[in-house]
Amino acid sequence: MVEVEQLKMIDKQVMQWLDRVRRTLPSMIEDMDTQTKANRFDLVTNVDKAIEQSFEQMLTMHFPNHQLYGEEAHHNTEKLREGFTWVIDPIDGTANLVKQQDDFCLILALFHNGQPVLSYIDDFSRQKRFQAIKGQGVYLNDVPLSPPSERPLKESLISFNNKVLNDETMHDLLEVSFGYRLIGACGLDSAKVFTGQFGAHIHTNAKPWDIGAQFLFAEMLGLKMTNFHQEPIDFIHGGPFIISNAGCYDETLKILLQKGGYQKL
Repeated sequence: MVEVEQLKMIDKQVMQWLDRVRRTLPSMIEDMDTQTKANRFDLVTNVDKAIEQSFEQMLTMHFPNHQLYGEEAHHNTEKLREGFTWVIDPIDGTANLVKQQDDFCLILALFHNGQPVLSYIDDFSRQKRFQAIKGQGVYLNDVPLSPPSERPLKESLISFNNKVLNDETMHDLLEVSFGYRLIGACGLDSAKVFTGQFGAHIHTNAKPWDIGAQFLFAEMLGLKMTNFHQEPIDFIHGGPFIISNAGCYDETLKILLQKGGYQKL
C-alpha cells in the first residue's frame, strides 16, 4: 500500500513535467515529422518519441527505481507487476494531431504492484488536465470532479469506432442510445464518460497505453470498466474494453454481444 503523502510527492514532480510538456509542445509540433508503422493509418511522429523520452529522463532523475511501459518503446513486460510501473501514451490520437492539430492528449498512469495509484489525461488543445490520486480524489484542472449521475442508454451519447462493429450491432446501438459521437482519441472519449457527457466509450482493440489511466478514474468515479464479458482487464495486455456510466453499462453490453457481436480489427 502506497501512502497518500508519497503519491502527492510523485504527483508534484509529474505535474511539473506535464507543465513543461505543454510549454514546449507548440515548437515540437512546428517541427513535426510523421512516419507510418503497421499501415498508413498507424502514425507516429517525433513528437510522440520526444515526449516519451523526456518522461524517461524525468524518471531517471527523480524516480530511478520506477519502470516504464510506453507505446513507442520499453515493451519488456516481465516485471511490470512488481513495484512502481508507469504506462504512457505520449500522444493519444496521433492521427488527429497530424491531420487536425486538435483532439489529441497524453495518457499517463502509475501502477504499484499491479494496482493503479496515479492517473493523468492531458487534453492539450483545450488545456484540460484530468488527474486522479488514489486515496485523495479526482480533479479537472485542480478542481474536484464528482462522479457523474447514472443515466440509461436512451438518454446517453455513446462512443465507438464504427469500422469494427457489424452493421446490425451498430444500428441497434444507434437506435437505442440518444446518439453517437467519436473523437478518435481513447483518452478524450473516455474523459467524456468521466464528466457524464458520454454514457460509454467502447474500444474493441485497446492497447495498454490507450487505457492505462482509465483504471483509476473508473474506480474513483464509480464507473464500469471491463472487457465485453464483464471481466477485469489486464493493464499489461489491454484488449476489448468498455468504460461506462453504471446506468447504461448492462444494456450497452447486451446489445454489443447480441447478433454476432462486434467485429475485431
